[in-house]
Amino acid sequence: MQPGSPIGVFDSGIGGLSILRALRAELPGEDFVYFSDAGHAPYGERDDAFVAQRSAGIARALVDGHGIKALVIACNTATAAAVQLLREAHGHALPVVGVEPALRPAASLTRTRRVAVFATRGTLASAKFRALHDSLAGHAEFLLQPCDGLAVMSQ
Repeated sequence: MQPGSPIGVFDSGIGGLSILRALRAELPGEDFVYFSDAGHAPYGERDDAFVAQRSAGIARALVDGHGIKALVIACNTATAAAVQLLREAHGHALPVVGVEPALRPAASLTRTRRVAVFATRGTLASAKFRALHDSLAGHAEFLLQPCDGLAVMSQ
């Protein structure tokens, strides 16, 4: 990693561009490289092994090809399936940051103590999501709705 190295951001499609926009607004002096795995999108209906394999390959390409200094996984499904793997593989050399569904803020802001969660099957089935959901069980009732095609519609 060289001074001035970019921050790598990836998603299965273009949905992560909103995260890239927010990063640029917060870190105007930084350079970024964005990778969209549109050829394999959406990840939300793929199994964890596929998503982890794709995520590992993308991370390796960003590290080797662009010399990134940090990695942002701008995809709920990829975070759930691969963040731990990527931290084990690259965490000694660079920070690896993922995203998660906004259950925590939703639980703190709801007036009815009920929150509807629309997400891909992959996100809802992940151990990472279940752990987050279980940690907030006493704060709100979460109505979980798997949405086939959600990832495609959000693009």
